[in-house]
Amino acid sequence: MKYLSLILVLFLVSCSVVYEKSSDYKIEGPLLVTNVVDGDTLDLEDGSRVRLSGINTPEKGECYYKEAKEKLKELTLNKTVYLHTDYSLLDKYQRKLRYIYVGDIFVNGVLVDEGYARVFDKYKDDTRKYPELKKLEEEPIKNKIGVWGCPPK
Repeated sequence: MKYLSLILVLFLVSCSVVYEKSSDYKIEGPLLVTNVVDGDTLDLEDGSRVRLSGINTPEKGECYYKEAKEKLKELTLNKTVYLHTDYSLLDKYQRKLRYIYVGDIFVNGVLVDEGYARVFDKYKDDTRKYPELKKLEEEPIKNKIGVWGCPPK
């Protein structure tokens, strides 16, 4: 009976964990980007998939999808990157949530600043760089650059 209870507890704990959280700040890398999935997701040489934290780009078929994906390719594909952790380490699909740097270029920030991405307000309390990203978003909104120039859904 004791073992059955332990197995039940372990099962419930493993089912209820959606996000792995961390208050620690870590840097990972250097790692080579081998594939760009879309405007906010890429694959690394170690086999991991990374979702750029704090931002959201258009999905396939939406206005500015191709441009956002191409910009992420231009910034990262076949380049060495460093990953900076956020509060949540994994999303619900078990992708790493990270801020991406190529040298001193903050890729998440460039995508927002140039209108390829919106700040993901839904997760503002879980986004370490939320205030910085929101500041970068002001000009593209004001000038209707990139995704901000797309017709409303």
